[in-house]
Formats: sequence, structure tokens, C-alpha cells
Amino acid sequence: MTMYSTTYSQKTARPRASRVTRADSAYYSESALRVIDRVERETGDPSLRQSLHFTPGVVERIERELILGCSLVADSNLITAGLDAEAAARLSLQPRCFLDDPAVTSLAAHKRVTRAEIAVDQALALNGPKLLIVGSAPMALSRLLQLNQRTPLHEVVIVAAPSGFASVVALKEQLWESGLPCIVARGRRGGAGAAIALTNALIAEAAERAL
Repeated sequence: MTMYSTTYSQKTARPRASRVTRADSAYYSESALRVIDRVERETGDPSLRQSLHFTPGVVERIERELILGCSLVADSNLITAGLDAEAAARLSLQPRCFLDDPAVTSLAAHKRVTRAEIAVDQALALNGPKLLIVGSAPMALSRLLQLNQRTPLHEVVIVAAPSGFASVVALKEQLWESGLPCIVARGRRGGAGAAIALTNALIAEAAERAL
């Protein structure tokens, strides 16, 4: 029986582009700062902004793809339920989560892996640009890193905000070092609430630009 390997080795990561390393306005575009401000207002947590890190140009890329059309897939139904339906509708956006798809459940049981990993495979099989939101399932992030190590992922942007201790922190650092376009809540901070706030901020910014 074929088993998925869920361990990503940082030692084998490909050379990466430069990264923003401080939550300081001097390093961020105006679009990123607006997203940060929206997240702070939605969460009521001003300290969260210190954990948010953006790869260069990622906010502008996400906004452009949301306006032109892309798939938005989250790692839990809790996140899709928390998104601003009105703003998403203005972009003709239909957020999806494959976690409870019967085919995902069946295949995960057959392969003896988590549903989150199979759901990632389902998401990546969609045509066109994809915005993947990881806020609840660290194994989804592990699977993305594994696949990117095997064959570089294209047409994929990741918002990663799962909370947790050492293993989750390490996964988020590996994503940050991977070269993939991403927004990451680094350190132990994050969770579904942070992922929802980030995604809502991105959708709201795109919806305003689309007017």
C-alpha cells in the first residue's frame, strides 16, 4: 500500500527569494498594510500584526486573482463559514472545503492518511489559480510542502495561520523558506479566527478594487 510521507525536510528546500522579516510598515506595501489593519479590526488583537509576514507582492497578486477569477479553498468548513459572503459574492467567489467530501474521506481511509492531505490534492487538481487557506489543519500545510518539494507548485498562493507548538511553528517556517508566495502568521499565533480575518481582509480589498 502506498503511503504518503508527511515529513518535509528543510535541508532539501530549494533556494528561495528574499523575504520580509519584520512587521514594520517600511517593509510593506500599502495593500499589505491595509490588510493588516483590517485583520486587527476584525480580531480586536493588535499584537497579531507582529506575527503576520508577507512575501513580496503577494497581496497584490491575491487581489488581482480574486478579481480575475480563482479558486479559494480552505482547510476547514469553519473557515468557509466565517467568510464575508456578501464581499465574496461581489467577486463571484465560491469558497470551498473538500474535507467532508465523501471521496476524500474514502481515499484517506484507503491510503491511511489524513483527510486534510487528500483535500489538498483535490484542491490542487482544480484548474486555474488557487488561493489555499490553512488555519486549522497543519497536515494540509505539510502536504503542500511535500508536493512543492517534489514538483514546484504553480498557480498557488497560500495563507497559513494554523496555531500550535513546535511542530506547527516549524511547518510555518518551512513554508516561509520554501519560495512559495504566501502570507504566514509566524510563531505560535494563528488559528481559524486569524485565517478567517486574513481571508476576509483580502476579499474586502479585492472587492473594493473591483468596483
